[in-house]
Amino acid sequence: MIRRHILTGALALAAAPTFLGGCGSEAERRVFPVEVSATLPGGANERGWTVTVESAHVSVGPVRFFEGHVLLSSQRMPRFDWYSLIGGTAHAHPGHYTPGDALGEVLTTSTVDLLAGATLGDASAVTGEYGSLELTLAKPTATTDAQGVLNGHAVRVRGTARNTDGGTVRFDAVVDLPAPVAGVRFEKSLGMEAGRVRIAMDLGKWLGRIDFATATDPDADGVHTFPATSQAQNALVRGVEDTTAYVVTWVEGAAR
Repeated sequence: MIRRHILTGALALAAAPTFLGGCGSEAERRVFPVEVSATLPGGANERGWTVTVESAHVSVGPVRFFEGHVLLSSQRMPRFDWYSLIGGTAHAHPGHYTPGDALGEVLTTSTVDLLAGATLGDASAVTGEYGSLELTLAKPTATTDAQGVLNGHAVRVRGTARNTDGGTVRFDAVVDLPAPVAGVRFEKSLGMEAGRVRIAMDLGKWLGRIDFATATDPDADGVHTFPATSQAQNALVRGVEDTTAYVVTWVEGAAR
């Protein structure tokens, strides 16, 4: 709440041409579009499964930008990574991450077809030194997911996984996260130049730790799901929570 108030106050002050931001620097109010897209898996995952993604949808928003920079560590210490006991691999966590002042936000929530990509909307923002963002993957509502493609979940991925032994698993997997994905790296000294932010969600990292053999037996249509306590579901949640699965870049030039 404090961080949100910082941004709200900053934007209110920015109703004038400029205002004094952090460290005595002048900041100006501006907007920029925020896009979301996907990067598809390439090659076999850690468990030897090659995955073809047939559809991927996500409920995204709000998205908030902060000045704090992210220092990545391979493990979060001193917390023990229990997931390693069932064959998982610890992923990168933000280490010693402090968000700092809020610099921009997109408050709307949208259902995005990741294979097609979409623009979430314009971020209300200020100029300054950006270091990170916070990405909320929220459960959709009947309004934000009018077509029901997410079936009430924040993330839904469908596809086919094949292993080297000839096994094939058609899957329909869903994820709901208890908290936003915080501490996603985005480093940019942002002025008034034209451009937009692009968030590429790496589906290879989402699916990279899954042993698809731990999915349920197929249903009448031959589709497998992931039981709540299965390695497959745990690995998928870990993949979606992985901050390095989100590559955020600034694309120069006017929006398409």
